[in-house]
Amino acid sequence: MANEKILIVDDDLDTLKLVGIMLQRQGYQIMAANNGKKALAMVQEETPDLILLDIMMPTMDGFEVARRLRSDPRTANIPILMFTAKSQVDDKLAGFDAGADDYLTKPAHPAELLARVKKLLRPGHNTTPLSETKARGWSIGLIGAKGGLGTSFVAVNLGIVMHHESKEDVVMVEMRPGQGSIGMEIGHASLGGLASVLKREAAGITPDAISDSLVSYLAGLRVLLASYDPQEAAYATKIDALEALARNVRFLGRYIIFDLGASLQPATDKILPLCDEVIVVVDGYPNTVKMGKALVDYLMEHGVGQGRLSAILVNRTRSDVQLAWQEVQNRLGIPIATVVPPVPEIAFRAQNSEKPVTIMQPSGLVAAQLGRVARQQIQKAQ
Repeated sequence: MANEKILIVDDDLDTLKLVGIMLQRQGYQIMAANNGKKALAMVQEETPDLILLDIMMPTMDGFEVARRLRSDPRTANIPILMFTAKSQVDDKLAGFDAGADDYLTKPAHPAELLARVKKLLRPGHNTTPLSETKARGWSIGLIGAKGGLGTSFVAVNLGIVMHHESKEDVVMVEMRPGQGSIGMEIGHASLGGLASVLKREAAGITPDAISDSLVSYLAGLRVLLASYDPQEAAYATKIDALEALARNVRFLGRYIIFDLGASLQPATDKILPLCDEVIVVVDGYPNTVKMGKALVDYLMEHGVGQGRLSAILVNRTRSDVQLAWQEVQNRLGIPIATVVPPVPEIAFRAQNSEKPVTIMQPSGLVAAQLGRVARQQIQKAQ
């Protein structure tokens, strides 16, 4: 028989009684608290093996209780099962962000509740929150072999085409503090979104906090914009905050596109493992391809391997004065997902009018070529 101690925290006396009796019959020792403050005090006196935690309680809700438990080294590793009537996706995400190991909505079948309890009490149980495996969007990281290749140009136009092809929510994120350019591409004056998120401590960068800083560009297409104020480049050293942003923004759209800028930034190693696909942006000049190959080798050595790694070749001049795409592919050692043709006149008009190329010419060559990438990613995400 089980003999682990379970603390049930709920202001509903019927829940305390019914759940307590059910678990006692399974051999568990039961502790009970009808509010958050009492629960925290009890945990300090007698450490439970598991906490069953309601959210909606007076004075201190379950989110705050979980955060306090996780912030105290003495209680940080106690498994928490949030057991609540709050069933919205945002509530679940907030619960996981506060520190819950699992989340179960009332009313639940006793067998399901017992199964969750047993899983959390199992030695060496998987403590990865369910939000890490469910309700998460497909994430694409775009990284340039060097600066000036048009990585942001690819990011914003791929985001537009991805939304058009999938008819689902897309979120674009400029992970480039102090080097933002997408706002200018789309003609949006509000450029403080990234900085407003990164001003927070990592623990406060929740999906809700990120959502508040997104701007809508099209219906179903939102963007977290970075400023081009060079002073904000200092935020690039807030590695924990950037990682928290990358981790949590994945729950805000079906497809997430990260503009990671050129080569490796301080937080890149933390962000890349959160990407389902990493795309290296190169052009057809030999030295750029050499730099791209060095970047590809680094990514391979650090776990971003075949199947997750591809390239986009941006041709900014005539193809006869650059390496052919087949040669670029051979030298990089990864597949070229598509080739973006040179469109200097259209690109100038697009920038001058603050409208991306794929908005100005939705049936043009750039949209067609990036549409290939979008369809590839949509198929991979299924």
